[in-house]
Amino acid sequence: MSESGDTSGISSALPLRVGRYRVTGLLGRGAMGMVYLGHDAAIDRQVAIKTIHRRLLRSDDSSEWLERFRREVRAAGRCLHSNIVTVFEYGEEAGAPYIVMEYVQGRELRDYLKDRQPMPLRNAVAIILQVLQALGHAHAQGVVHRDIKPGNIILLADGQVKVTDFGIARLELSGGLTQVGMAVGTPGYMAPEQFSGQEVDRRADLYAAGVVLFELLTGVRPFSGRGAGELMYQVLNESPLQATRLNPRLPMELDALFIKALAKAPDQRFQEAGEFVAALENLRLVEREVAADGSTVIRVEPVRVPEPPAGALPGWDPAMLAQTERVLVETLGPVARLLVRKTAQQVGSPAELAQQLAAAIPGEPERLVFQRRMRAIVGGTLTGLGTGQGSSVMGSQVSASMGPFDQNFLETVRRDLAAYLGPIAKVLVKQAAGKARTPQELYQRLAEQIPTAADRATFLKRAPPAGG
Repeated sequence: MSESGDTSGISSALPLRVGRYRVTGLLGRGAMGMVYLGHDAAIDRQVAIKTIHRRLLRSDDSSEWLERFRREVRAAGRCLHSNIVTVFEYGEEAGAPYIVMEYVQGRELRDYLKDRQPMPLRNAVAIILQVLQALGHAHAQGVVHRDIKPGNIILLADGQVKVTDFGIARLELSGGLTQVGMAVGTPGYMAPEQFSGQEVDRRADLYAAGVVLFELLTGVRPFSGRGAGELMYQVLNESPLQATRLNPRLPMELDALFIKALAKAPDQRFQEAGEFVAALENLRLVEREVAADGSTVIRVEPVRVPEPPAGALPGWDPAMLAQTERVLVETLGPVARLLVRKTAQQVGSPAELAQQLAAAIPGEPERLVFQRRMRAIVGGTLTGLGTGQGSSVMGSQVSASMGPFDQNFLETVRRDLAAYLGPIAKVLVKQAAGKARTPQELYQRLAEQIPTAADRATFLKRAPPAGG
């Protein structure tokens, strides 16, 4: 697990121990739990300890959830590779699970993407090559990551890359079971089949690796949609942006590589990590060198590690917090910065941060404006305000709850929405139905996913009258 910032000054609220490990600091926080820096006295080494919030275990299906969690972690423990953060142990304390992992001192790849500037081609290829080597090993062990993204890729000081959360990402979503019909992953990096909740395999990981490479080389992701509906529609129906138009310095041959890497049908993509590596090698972007035993091995370029931002809060994206401060200061004045930082230390996700901050705004109109702007700041998610690309939370899932609505009514809503968003309407209706209390609220929630104001207004006219 990576070092996420300075751990000095952590409050005494930290647990003294987790299992047999002494807790010495805080590395990060998320919707699912906390990540602590720990010390293993038995062999005198530092470890990262990922804990799970107890509140996530208070459900009827908690026993099934825990059993699936155990299986996933055991699978991750089989992934022993120089480019994978190693899982050492799974344990439970007072009924709450925790995972003990290798502690690596590095920076997340997302730190490179804060200023949205393209990375030099050699460095970007060196990073993705190591990611692909990690994926190839994991896939050979039968482990699919399902949430490859810059936040799960760690850059070490010596230029080595480590991929974290293998086998764990499936459960690092909203604290519940993942089922057929639920989308698993972080939306900006999800393959088309993930959006529709289908079972995924290694090719979804390779798709995500293609998205990461595209973003490193251009500064943006291949689909530009901001809201959940717009992003999902583009991924399912539109062609990705052209890398060489965004960055004319790139070799033209890369466009063909991205067409294959980001193909909508899994059968048309790279089928194995080694095939993706071979494609880079054929473009002469990957070089080989002679090893000590006379064999040839792929040469890996070292990558310069970015410095952590000054005053960064562990587990939070500084750019997202800065944007939140700028929005809130318009309503609350200079106290906004202190309020944002204080609240961020008490909550586990951008969604919770936005909710807590909105409650501090006295006027209803101002509060609604703030909430709308926060949705844009942490956009590109599937549920509510979600986690955003740069947050420390691991993703989102689509709820299958139907709430207070019958199936016939929801089918009508689906047809109304499909006129603007296409097949993804079914997924969005299921998600929104679990949160809305009235038909009018349901239509209002769904209207937010429609890109144009005119279409939103027309769609809202289809809503039944209040009390009808």
